[in-house]
Amino acid sequence: MNRDAAAPVRTHRPARGAAALVGALAALLALVPAGAARAGGEVPTVPVAPVVSALAGDTTGDLSWGLLPADNDHGTDRPNFSYAVGRGDTISDTVVLTNHSAQRLELRTYAADAFTTTSGQLDLLPAGETSSDLGSWIALGAGTVTVDPGQSLDVPFTITVPDDASPGDHSAGVITSLVQQASASTVALDRRLALRVHARVEGALAPTVEVSDVEVVHHDVANPFGTSSATVRYTLTNTGNARVVPAESVTVTGPFGWATITGGDGELPELLPGSALEREVAVTGVRPLGRADASVTVTATAVGIGGGATASDDGGAQTWAVPWAALALVGLVLLVALRGPALVAALRRRRAARAAAGGGRAAGPATSTSGAVPESSAADPAPEAGAAAQDPSALTAAQLEEALERARAEGRAQTLAERGGREPEA
Repeated sequence: MNRDAAAPVRTHRPARGAAALVGALAALLALVPAGAARAGGEVPTVPVAPVVSALAGDTTGDLSWGLLPADNDHGTDRPNFSYAVGRGDTISDTVVLTNHSAQRLELRTYAADAFTTTSGQLDLLPAGETSSDLGSWIALGAGTVTVDPGQSLDVPFTITVPDDASPGDHSAGVITSLVQQASASTVALDRRLALRVHARVEGALAPTVEVSDVEVVHHDVANPFGTSSATVRYTLTNTGNARVVPAESVTVTGPFGWATITGGDGELPELLPGSALEREVAVTGVRPLGRADASVTVTATAVGIGGGATASDDGGAQTWAVPWAALALVGLVLLVALRGPALVAALRRRRAARAAAGGGRAAGPATSTSGAVPESSAADPAPEAGAAAQDPSALTAAQLEEALERARAEGRAQTLAERGGREPEA
């Protein structure tokens, strides 16, 4: 896929010499997606946001300005700057700066190398950091420009390609900067607006990417019959010399290739040479079957002038996907199946013991009519009988029978005592 050959969408261009007020869009750095301008050739345009950027104003009013490539031999209505160059070439071009504010602006102008952040955003080196690639090849005509309200100003610049420049894509930005310092504060706010600059140096174009540091983390679920999820992390590095648009495919597979689930975002942000993305992909619908294998495959397509070449790489990682909830359920079922009969038998024995203990208390020693309590019962109750009265369910059937026999013997002794020691006549 050639991103620069997308369906043409003309970028809005404000009238020069007129003040065009725009909505409030706060930004420290605004970059316009790349186009494809051959030196001296016509430029196909791509879908882009309006080039004009409005920055939040101070107490004197809103401050905003816009940047556009000038119409010249390099093309018309260009969204940004892009060139095919050879070693030792010199390219002269112009950026048009328009002040959309109601007050005069004093802006710094300079160039800086571009890179892709680990989150996929195109960024430029900070103002205090020295460029070593295309940003160092660009020289602007003035370091500071003053633009009156509503005025458009041409700012020329020159690109001098070194004789030892490496083949492939080089990226930078032409930057305008407004530095403001709040009153009674030592902190200065640097507001920057930039346009991309791409230069493809002649020579072999070799797009390559590398997938590294792949890891997968499995996330358990409480539902023993449900699916789980996994998070796959990896780093993608553009190790070639071409700007590329990567497309990713992430899969998580169970043992023996079972239950394969595919995730990923498909096409990823443009990745400049030497830059790296840190990716984190959530994959849902994973079956926890004891083992999970994650696989990452990335296919990258070169974009820009003469783009279309592809490169790919892959990587993988493994982790345990143990179905803990399902295993807990199986363990509970096995416990009930193995211990159930023994538990039922124990329960039955306890119920029988309680019933026997209740019968023993009903057939206990009789109380004398005079209300006297037998000496042996009151002074020295049998330990076994006391234990039975405290917890009958804790005695065996033999112990219960012995306790009952002892109680009956004590009852007969009480009766003999009342009759003067004489046995009843037959």
